[in-house]
Amino acid sequence: MIDNSRNDNSRHQVGDNHHIHNHYYPTKGPAPSPNRPQDRLKDHVSHGALHNSAERGPHAPKCFPETRVAVQQEMISWMKHGRRTQEATVPQVLQQILWLSGPAGSGKTAIMGTIADECDKEGLLAAGFFFSSFAGHSDRSSKRFFVTTLVYQLAQHDRITGYSDEVSAALDRDPLIFKRDLQAQVDALILTPLRNVSGRSDRRGWPQLFLVDGLDECVGDEQSTQGTGRGKGEVHQEILSVLVRASDDPAFPFHVIIASRPERAIEGYFSSLPKGAIKKVFLDSKYSPEADMELYARAMLSQIGMECGLPENWSFRAGQAVGTEDVPRYWAKEASGQFVYVATVIRYVQSGPGTPYERLEHVLNWRQSDSSKPFSALDALYSGILRTSPDPILAVKWIGAVLKYVDYEEGAWYITTVQEASPGEAQHLLGPLSSLIRIVNEDGEPNFSFYHKSLSDFLEDSQRSGDLHLTEDEVNSFQASRYSAVLKNKGPLVPLPANRTLDAFMTEFFTYFTFPHVFPPAHNYPQDASEVEWWLAHQHVAIAAPEGVVQAFVLVHGKCRWYACRRSCKVWRKPILRFAKADGWRVPTVLETLRDRCKHIPWGSADPREVCLGELLGPPSYISRSRADRLRLLEQERTRGLRT
Repeated sequence: MIDNSRNDNSRHQVGDNHHIHNHYYPTKGPAPSPNRPQDRLKDHVSHGALHNSAERGPHAPKCFPETRVAVQQEMISWMKHGRRTQEATVPQVLQQILWLSGPAGSGKTAIMGTIADECDKEGLLAAGFFFSSFAGHSDRSSKRFFVTTLVYQLAQHDRITGYSDEVSAALDRDPLIFKRDLQAQVDALILTPLRNVSGRSDRRGWPQLFLVDGLDECVGDEQSTQGTGRGKGEVHQEILSVLVRASDDPAFPFHVIIASRPERAIEGYFSSLPKGAIKKVFLDSKYSPEADMELYARAMLSQIGMECGLPENWSFRAGQAVGTEDVPRYWAKEASGQFVYVATVIRYVQSGPGTPYERLEHVLNWRQSDSSKPFSALDALYSGILRTSPDPILAVKWIGAVLKYVDYEEGAWYITTVQEASPGEAQHLLGPLSSLIRIVNEDGEPNFSFYHKSLSDFLEDSQRSGDLHLTEDEVNSFQASRYSAVLKNKGPLVPLPANRTLDAFMTEFFTYFTFPHVFPPAHNYPQDASEVEWWLAHQHVAIAAPEGVVQAFVLVHGKCRWYACRRSCKVWRKPILRFAKADGWRVPTVLETLRDRCKHIPWGSADPREVCLGELLGPPSYISRSRADRLRLLEQERTRGLRT
């Protein structure tokens, strides 16, 4: 059962890849209680961004016991006791914002995760949001879910008497609040309710802390920024602005800790504030990272030795062979302050191919080529691990292709099925890379999950990854070749998982096949009309299939000359038109077809005065909806013009 009143036609961005998605939420169970804001907020919450979410799970970065103690104590002490600035420019202002910064891999998320857990145990955590552009779900990198996720958590606290009721009242007053900008959402759902409940309970018993981790990984929300030219930097500054404004309001009694890389837009925004207005903590040598990394490495090597029945000093011999007797201390110095280096080394020694001793020898022989470069040791490690795959280049193609999907964890079964040329290919290629990527969950089901974003940073930088670097076109061509193979085979080349049907596979296939980065190279592979007809015969399984059919009709014709179409265009467009006529769709008239010859009719346009193919090809209901949407935008534009 599909409730079309809750369709969310949105666009998402993953890295530099822009995708169009139509989300159709099934109606489930009874209607939500109007008295519980949590029920009304839950569809607007990024569940994976919660500090204790199942998505982050047991593998979420946390500080090893007795490490990062100094920085944690400093941050907790600041939260509990505060510090009034002594700067003349901001006399006696209580700092309510702390910025935790440091280079990639320095352990910011582990520190934030540990503080979140400890504060949650003490009842001090009000709310948190852990951004991630490397997670398997796009909502963790979207600003659209940021405020509502914080509000959802804040409404769970019974000690803030009346807050939950005030949020319900705010949702009643403005049901479209989820479409407003961040400042409007903060005002309506956080500040005004807190103002209204002030005095109903003792604020000393309230939780004290808001946590925002990985701000630099928020890519915004293309739906709201499309056409405005806004980049990630502006989105970061927008989030910082609403947090700073909230902390300046007397109704907002919470401290805020923000963690991010020191990116220019973020650093520039904080620098524009009055001197001393925020507390800055930068993860450098002041906090003894080498000592902490050495402690962690020594403890883990001892644990690996005990689990595998190895002598107490088993790592000593391997270290001697390459001229270093104290392996943990050597690694700590090699890491250059990057905890991700030591963490990855330990994971590889624990679970890579061969025995622990052999794996330790491999790691010690992967020497950095240029110690003057900040990521040299990490690059040597990533390169060495990737080369343990039987086919490193094909493995990198797989990784690049997986990262193109919006939800690569939930859709792992589909990604594996569509990309495998033979059964077991994913395990064969990526199994040896278990220290970088997990390909199954605890139940043995397909589930892609990457340990750290620094892996994609490495692969995207040709100076760092060298011959392992692939251009975006190379990854797209690989993905297109696998989609074309499925089309030619008229089904996946490998057996479907036992709990999946062909209809479920084709639903996903319809969604992704006509993406602009897949379809253009795919339709250039030799195909015949019977393969296109097979694809069309399954369009009933996907609600958004008409959009895919129309997009294929446009994309395949995009590079044709006015006087003649390419062979691939003839192979695709004729079956589409035959199918459309047989199924009662509207098809372009002769005049419209001639016009398309001279100037290609686009699939979509930012100009509502331009009629697009969505009004000329498709089922009657689809045509009506496309036309109504365009006329609505045209009326809005006309109204704005009259106001001006």
